[in-house]
Amino acid sequence: MNQKYVAIFLAAIMVLSIFSYFAASLMGNSNGNGEQTDIQEDLANAPGFETIPGTKMQHELNSIEDGLEITPEGVAVVSYVDYSRVYNTPLQVMAPNITELYSIYNSMIVKRYSAYSATGDFAFEAHTMNPEVINFEYMLTEDPYNGYYLLSRGGELYNVVGTPMLLGPRDALEDVIDVASGSNESSSDFDTALQYVEPGAEYSTLVKGDELVDQYYLEYRNMNDGNYSRTEVFVEPDQSILSNITAMEANSTERDLYYNTTTYEDGNITKVVITTNASNIYGLITEQFR
Repeated sequence: MNQKYVAIFLAAIMVLSIFSYFAASLMGNSNGNGEQTDIQEDLANAPGFETIPGTKMQHELNSIEDGLEITPEGVAVVSYVDYSRVYNTPLQVMAPNITELYSIYNSMIVKRYSAYSATGDFAFEAHTMNPEVINFEYMLTEDPYNGYYLLSRGGELYNVVGTPMLLGPRDALEDVIDVASGSNESSSDFDTALQYVEPGAEYSTLVKGDELVDQYYLEYRNMNDGNYSRTEVFVEPDQSILSNITAMEANSTERDLYYNTTTYEDGNITKVVITTNASNIYGLITEQFR
């Protein structure tokens, strides 16, 4: 993943991720036949997590910060979404088809966190499921890693069972286990940007190493008053970004978008909060500074 790719990735991070790749890889490995009645029957009869031996992953996954706590150092892109708070709201336009959320486990993915390195040699996802059942085909690895048994899903993909369920290549999951177990340090790659972030957003993403900004944060949030907001934090942004922010803000009310822009630390950090009503969600999403 080079700098050019990171810049392109920003526009699509909320819709496209390795989640889509994982889903495509695993859709042929599920137990169900895709019919809703069969899925419901499968869920009712599916065994729980306790059927898998060994240690289970136990970690809160309520924010992007929670995900970073089990992520090793050196990641360039991380994202978090709470689908339980996205569907049946205007933010649903950025969510995948609900069938895709079932296709990984034949059980609903409620929350999703993903992390990637800039070089492409590290990637994993963490999923909170409802219900927490083993409703998919797998092969149990013979030997556990630090007490955790890995479930082979075919190819190079594995699961580590727990709350959340981990998905990714074996070496990446072993790195995550090391962090969760306390034997390795968790990621501090985005500590600067996170100082200016309030928890609770339905969608959030962080990017590091873009040629136009050192660290970048983006979120979308339901304000619970009929309005929706988009927050962006730029750490050491290029002047072109700042110029575009100024230009876009100048006539933003004509697009029914309301800006609150703050600059910190001698201009090294800029935070932009844009608010609009539910009917203008597309305008909020498509407002771009690059």
